Parts: sequence; C-alpha cells; structure tokens
Amino acid sequence: MQLGRPQLRRVTTLVLVILAAAGGFLYAKKDQLSIGTGTQQVVVEYAVDGDTIRLPNTQRVRLIGIDAPEKGACFYEESRDFAKSLLDGQTVILERDVSGEDIYHRPLRYVFLQAPSESEDRVLANDTLVRQGYAQAVASPPDNRYRDLLVSAQEEAIRENRGLWAHCEYEDSLSERRETNNEPPSEEYTIKGNISTRGYGKTYLIQGCDNYNLVKIDTAKGEQYFKTEAEAQAAGFRKATNCP
Repeated sequence: MQLGRPQLRRVTTLVLVILAAAGGFLYAKKDQLSIGTGTQQVVVEYAVDGDTIRLPNTQRVRLIGIDAPEKGACFYEESRDFAKSLLDGQTVILERDVSGEDIYHRPLRYVFLQAPSESEDRVLANDTLVRQGYAQAVASPPDNRYRDLLVSAQEEAIRENRGLWAHCEYEDSLSERRETNNEPPSEEYTIKGNISTRGYGKTYLIQGCDNYNLVKIDTAKGEQYFKTEAEAQAAGFRKATNCP
C-alpha cells in the first residue's frame, strides 16, 4: 500500500528533552529530518504503551523503528506513562516510510508533534522516546528513513544512563561497537567509512557526528578511512544523517 516516493523538504527537527527535576521541557536542536508530503494529520486519542498509539476511530498505529517494554517487563509503566504525557490528546502528523504496516496490519508511522512555538519545528516522538530511555531503537528495514537518528538517540540514552538503561538489563542490540578497530593510516584520514551490520549500507562519518567516537573501523569487512568526503562518496559511501 505504498503511496509512492514523496517529494521531501528539509526541516530542522527539535528533540524533546525532559527535565524530570524541573518538571518542564527543554527543546534541543538536533539533526535534520525530511518530512514527506505523503503525511496525515490526526488527533491521538491515547498512547496504548511506549510504542503504540490509538486514534479516535479505534485504529492503532505502531511507531516505526522503536520498541518499548511490554506489559510485565521492566520499565513498562514508566514508558507507557511517558508516552501518554507526550502524546495523549495531541494533534500530530503521521508519516509513513516504505512498508506501510506491520505483520498485524497496524499502520507503521513516524509521529511528529506540533512545533513548541511558531519559530520552531516539529518534534519526532519516535526519537524522543528512544533518546529519553523509554524505548529502544530497533532495526526495521526497509523503513530506514531515520535509522541513523534513532541509533544516535539510543547511543545518547545509554551514554547518559537514562530511563530503562539505568533500571533494567536490556541489551543494546543496535550497538555498532566492535572489538576490531583498525587505526587510520595517518592523522589526515579523519573520515570513517562504516558498513552497517544491519543492512543499512555504507555511510561515512566526519568529526562532529553524534556517534563518531563510538564507531570502529574494521578494514577486513571493507570499512576504511578517507581524507575527504569526495573520496568517501567516490567509494560508494553516503554521509550519515546524524552528521552536521
């Protein structure tokens, strides 16, 4: 039920960071997102849990690229309650990717909250739930539009010991950390050409990318270092979306 390839426009997203002690919100500017024209504006009746919402027509929508704790699992109630505080009654924009629905025939969507002010842009709820530690990022090919952003969000949540990573024994199934790490030929080779273990293809990272220091290069797997972005692109690598 693919709607075709939407014409995309670039917008700067804001990632919602919850300040629990202050009881308020702080919006931090992050990566750029491409919001397609094939979108739908709806009202969320309520969040069923940390990765599923229900619409007024009783339809349930699954958030793409994330997995929240199930009922009975560690941090389930906290995840559900945070999702409800974030999404219940909110007017949101749903954006589809490639597959359209999951095996249970639930629509798969990215969920964008309205901008916090007229001068700011929309917030991607999928990212917020992962970045604050209320859900995990999961591989969801072919729905890969924001994969790098979600991986980066999870790395940040783990690094900052947020949410379920502080209270539960979940495994970071998307970690790009590996034991093998070849050093660059010289200091001039600062660009990392990474080949994803999850089928996302070949991407390169420059200094300043969110997870640049976490990515290790294994030349035996075809990964390599480059001096310039032009060299990386000529070798078939594309710039990671979590880079400036």
